[in-house]
Amino acid sequence: MSAVSFDLVERPWVPCVVLAGGRRLLGLRDLLSQAHELRGIELQSPLAEAALLRVLLAAVHRIVEGPRNTGEWKELYQAGRLPADRIDAYFEKWRHRFDLFSKDEPFYQTPGLRIIDTKSGNESPISISTIMPELARGNRRTLFDHTIDSLRISLSPAEAAQALIASQMYAFSGTYKKTTNHFGYQQNDLQADMVGGIFCVLQGKSLFETLLLNLLEYNDNQPFYSTKSDCPVWERDDYDDFGKQTPKGYLRYLTCRCRHILLIPQQNSTAITVSLVHVAPGEAFPEVPNPAFIKDKTKDGRWVPVKLKSDRLAWRDSTSLFAFDKDDDHRPHAFRQVGERALRRIVPLPSRYDCCTYGLALGDDQANPLAWRKETLNIPTALLSDPDLIACLREAIEMSEKANAILKNAVRSHISKCLPKDSKEVSEKANATGASRLFWDRLENHFSVYLLEIEKQDEALAAWEQNVKRTALEAFETCLKQRYADSAKMFRAWTEAYGQLNAKLAVLSKKGG
Repeated sequence: MSAVSFDLVERPWVPCVVLAGGRRLLGLRDLLSQAHELRGIELQSPLAEAALLRVLLAAVHRIVEGPRNTGEWKELYQAGRLPADRIDAYFEKWRHRFDLFSKDEPFYQTPGLRIIDTKSGNESPISISTIMPELARGNRRTLFDHTIDSLRISLSPAEAAQALIASQMYAFSGTYKKTTNHFGYQQNDLQADMVGGIFCVLQGKSLFETLLLNLLEYNDNQPFYSTKSDCPVWERDDYDDFGKQTPKGYLRYLTCRCRHILLIPQQNSTAITVSLVHVAPGEAFPEVPNPAFIKDKTKDGRWVPVKLKSDRLAWRDSTSLFAFDKDDDHRPHAFRQVGERALRRIVPLPSRYDCCTYGLALGDDQANPLAWRKETLNIPTALLSDPDLIACLREAIEMSEKANAILKNAVRSHISKCLPKDSKEVSEKANATGASRLFWDRLENHFSVYLLEIEKQDEALAAWEQNVKRTALEAFETCLKQRYADSAKMFRAWTEAYGQLNAKLAVLSKKGG
């Protein structure tokens, strides 16, 4: 062990919300041992939170050595807490791999890694902001942050651990063009697994429930083929992996080493900080479908991950998130698993859960973050197994999409009457009104209410329809009346378009409407 040390097993570094109230920082041993007493983890960055959840799931899989089937999962769930003796035994065995600054085996890092300046031959570490997608650096846009390369930032060991884990799962593809002592000259970086879709988690009343709900059956063939040598990254002895690969199993997939990283700690009289790192390209598993992603069917029949869009909230894709039929179920694996167990009444389950989605939206160049979000929907458990509720959900989403199309047409109609004939600015001006964006923003709260009432089916759909219509009319009036109704001609155009909107919305739920 190096002179500088930070033991992730014992030292407090993960922010947690306690069921009894308040917050506390916990190390991994206490976090898992007390998971039944915690509401959950709550990190400042949604990306780091999602990444850490994957690490925790991999650790639990390894600690319980499964669950290999539904029976083992049921036994774990009914225990009401994770087995403390197994947690202690596991961390006793592997504790030496959980020191963040170990000289020989630093957690989730590559010991001895060095970036080499080709001109001088000297070490050339870079800012730790390089591995933090939420910070601006190089040619990244400063939409969310105004850190610049020349400004040196320092992280505490806890912050560095969170950044390290997040970077392994949310690193962007791009040009690398650096030389390292282990891998020589490398041209490009590969995109990390979690960048390409929306990560979905079922959240229980406690962190224990959340982990169990998302703990998939793990054996030789589930959730996909795993070899006998499959293990999480901290148990691996190899450090020479890079490029596109096929994972040896689910645990290696969960803890993919997308970047070779070595943190450089600095210790002064009062604290340890991390400002610089060595980084090199690592491995990627692009051919493996993420079991926790939302997927949608393309026109040519392929199922692909739904990508987060900066102007589109995830609830609008809830048809893909929850919809299934007997022969075509491409929901996140945890949703399928819990839905089946609810249907078979394997264990008594709560009537409702929170569904959390985590996503990162990138620009066209795939190197600039436009938005990252965590969204939460409160859903009835029956939505995971009842086809009738799925049909209601599908009808509600289709109704809102149809209303949005009607609203956009009404906006275009009004703008076209206000501008000179054959003007080429109609689409640009119509988009600039922001009516469609306002419609979706205001409809989000109504959708949350709809999910609370969805088990009433027809009654809930009728209330949803009225809210959709009202929201479309409000968006039209708010965005156009004051801006485009200051003359007789424009007011007449507004009145005609508003009447058109009203007439179309009146038959919203009817076929052909």
